[in-house]
Amino acid sequence: MMKFSLKINFLTHFKYYYSIIGSKLFLFLGLSILISFLDGMGLAMFIPLLKAVGDGQTAQAAADTQESLGQLQHVIGLIKKMGFELTVTTVLMCLVTMFVFKGIMKYIQMKFYAGLRELFTKKVRYRLVNNLEGLSYSAFLKIDSGKIQNTLTTEVQRLFLSFSFYFTAAQAAVMLLTYMFLAFLANYQFAVLVCFGAVLSNLIYNNIYKTTKRASNELSKKGSDFNSFLIQTTHYFKYLKSTNTFNRYSGKLKNVINQAEGLNRKIGHMTAIATSIKEPIIVIIVTIVIFVQLNWLGAHLGSIILSLLLFYRALSFLVMTQNYWQNFIENSGGINAVNSLTKEMAALQEVHGPVAFKTLQDKIELKNVSLSFDSLKVLDGINMQLAKKSTIALVGESGAGKTTLANMIAGLIRPDTGEMYIDGIPSHQYNLNTYRNMVGYISQEPVVFNDTIFNNITFWAERTPENIKRFNDVLRMASLHNFVESLPEKELTRLGDHGTLISGGQRQRISIARELYKDTEVLIFDEATSALDSETEKIIQQNIEQLHGNYTVILIAHRLSTIKGADTIYLLEKGKVTASGSFEEMVHKSTRFKKMVSLQGI
Repeated sequence: MMKFSLKINFLTHFKYYYSIIGSKLFLFLGLSILISFLDGMGLAMFIPLLKAVGDGQTAQAAADTQESLGQLQHVIGLIKKMGFELTVTTVLMCLVTMFVFKGIMKYIQMKFYAGLRELFTKKVRYRLVNNLEGLSYSAFLKIDSGKIQNTLTTEVQRLFLSFSFYFTAAQAAVMLLTYMFLAFLANYQFAVLVCFGAVLSNLIYNNIYKTTKRASNELSKKGSDFNSFLIQTTHYFKYLKSTNTFNRYSGKLKNVINQAEGLNRKIGHMTAIATSIKEPIIVIIVTIVIFVQLNWLGAHLGSIILSLLLFYRALSFLVMTQNYWQNFIENSGGINAVNSLTKEMAALQEVHGPVAFKTLQDKIELKNVSLSFDSLKVLDGINMQLAKKSTIALVGESGAGKTTLANMIAGLIRPDTGEMYIDGIPSHQYNLNTYRNMVGYISQEPVVFNDTIFNNITFWAERTPENIKRFNDVLRMASLHNFVESLPEKELTRLGDHGTLISGGQRQRISIARELYKDTEVLIFDEATSALDSETEKIIQQNIEQLHGNYTVILIAHRLSTIKGADTIYLLEKGKVTASGSFEEMVHKSTRFKKMVSLQGI
């Protein structure tokens, strides 16, 4: 039996599981109760079997047998009322029928439970993935990526284990209650004394459960820290290796590992205590109760033996309940971790307007736009126009606000003051996902997935004749056709993690090809050529020039040679536009821009 605090926790967790699965939980518990009843009644059928075997006893022996049955003697009366003669054959047939039916119901329950587990895991992961998809970009930046990865992998698995142990414990508890009820019918004094002893013993287990649960919650936090450090280790592996700082950084990983394994050891220690003391405590309780009943309460040994038989089954299920509950507590940190991240992401969901964006008709315009990150002002009173199928360039020192401005045009962030208009409509009135369908983003660090060239460019489109033709067209537009044809496996060549199996220029061209295949209208190039050699930069520059007049293009560049053909250049300094115009106009009107041109030898 559980203390009142554990009962509250049991109901709290049940409500949580119910919020995910719904009324199917009641069906599962109903099947558990039915199986427990059939199991208990199957054992109770041994009572009439004893009576049938004892029909030839003396009158005194028969009276003793009837006394030992307690209230369960009514089972004999029930069989007789049904018109069956109380014989060994009759009772055995009832036993067989009872346990065969129980086996069928057990099969149904196990099959139903398998489906329930699948539904539970899918709903939890779907909910997390949907919330992750719906996060605004600014909200995503506030959440630790290690926490997201740890929760979606390790903590979801721990949540699933907690679910399994929770309902296994619940089923064992139902079996426990069934046999306790039968034991009460046989000898209520014995049952009351054993229950009292079990309540006292549970005081010990309650402290163990609390300690284990605290350690489990702390283990979830350490798991998030470990995943965060691990992500950074793989992301910056080249730097850590080339500068021989891996050993120092790995110390942080090892420290988290030591803390996590220390918590695992603590949980294991608590489990060892709980497991090792269960049976001795049960034996001590039962021994004391038998001694009290025989010597002080004058109970009949036969009724004690029958109750002991029933309570032996009950106490075995008590041990099972406590074991499974202990396992549940060990994994309960997964509940808090998953629930915490789910609530955090649900509160940071992006809000979309009702208007569906179809196609850019006129222009994108920013009017008096300002934006701050905490106390740092990143954009300050920006006014800018981006006409359809024109090319603008954003130049300025690092930290001037160029990428932030591009992110705003992409619909990733909203201004604190001012407004961005798309065809004269404020951007917040659009469903931004429909707008982003028309946006292509090529950054300094190309996005390349560990898959084939075809899947990287088409984003896993089906290999239909139409898609293959479009794929080949964009290969030529991105100057990739000859490269792909030179490969043994051609477009089915796998590119490795982050595209490590190809050069930087090839990765960048694959990123461009993907956006062209997507059939975008607005293309953003954020330092797309800054990490490339001169020859590769020239090829990418030619790719960009081919797009002029066919797409609405935003270029962010430090190398001014890449933006000479832009329709309008905006010079940003400390979050403000200090000059704008064509390349020639900027050279004449902006001393700062002219100096930049001179320094780069253009």
